[in-house]
Amino acid sequence: MRTTRLSREVEIFVAGVGAAQSLLMAAYSFYERKKDFRNTLLFIFFLAITLRLAKSILWVYLETTPVWLINIGFIAHAISGPALFLYVLHFLFPRKWVSWHLLHFLPGLGLLFFVQSLSLDGFWHVGGYSVLLFHQMGYSLGTLVVIALWFVLKSKRCPLGNPSLIWIISLILGTAVLQFLYFSNYILGITPYLLGPISYLPFVYFLAFLLFKNPSLLKQSAVKKHQNIRLETEELHEIAKQLELLMQHQKMYLDPDCTLTKVAKVAKLPPYLVSHVVNNTLQKSFSDFVNGYRIDAIKEQLLHPENGNIKISSIAYGCGFNTLSSFNIAFKKLTGTTPSKFQKDNSSL
Repeated sequence: MRTTRLSREVEIFVAGVGAAQSLLMAAYSFYERKKDFRNTLLFIFFLAITLRLAKSILWVYLETTPVWLINIGFIAHAISGPALFLYVLHFLFPRKWVSWHLLHFLPGLGLLFFVQSLSLDGFWHVGGYSVLLFHQMGYSLGTLVVIALWFVLKSKRCPLGNPSLIWIISLILGTAVLQFLYFSNYILGITPYLLGPISYLPFVYFLAFLLFKNPSLLKQSAVKKHQNIRLETEELHEIAKQLELLMQHQKMYLDPDCTLTKVAKVAKLPPYLVSHVVNNTLQKSFSDFVNGYRIDAIKEQLLHPENGNIKISSIAYGCGFNTLSSFNIAFKKLTGTTPSKFQKDNSSL
């Protein structure tokens, strides 16, 4: 087995610090798991990496390490790839968790049943470890394919903020380097065994720094929830047209209490979908969407000859506004002028 040129103490310290930091990342991900199910995958990933790094240290420097503990490290290795792959997949292409995803963990869970019986010379050294390394390299390549597909298909339509993009790229590259160094040590015989754990240290600390600066990385924001909507552009435009027709025909804007929840109920759509379509397809806030119809109705009445003696406030209340202040603000925002000036400037037309 090739070793690094560092002293034994330095190797243990560097690899051990990387494992300890990975354990802290696992603990924090576990704490945040209720805010986003993807954090459970992240917890599994960091915990698996912790166990794998710890196994590497014990393997090199503690000859009396029991075989079952070595097997735990190998099993953790088998779980780390699928956990990261599924995390990246759900991070870049948000979707609901489906139970068949658990099939990715079957190899690792299957090995767990034989944790007491798998021997080094009878299993791992006669092909078992080679299969494990190829298995994990496959998942690393799959993860790289996922982010490549995201850049091709969704980077323009659903861009990530810089912290999120740096976070996911660092996570993918750091793990790919770790997996490749294990692979190149045993399969190719060109790198020292502990180079993987040592090289992982800067990546895991950089990830911790990103998380410290941007704790929202582990919290599913409203924008991310909207990204769970897997609808084609044409379907979103159809929903937008449905909402517009709802306002035009049923005149829901005349109701002073026209809320997003009420509109969603009448449209028979979930409120988050209505919010998403109004904000992203119509490019408006919900209040501007409703007030736009109210202002159009008010402008029409202000220009009607028979309404010359009717107070503007009465027209505003009749078209759905609760207060004069909200009416004046909305009118100025959407028309660029005041109601009275609009009526005066256009009454002679």
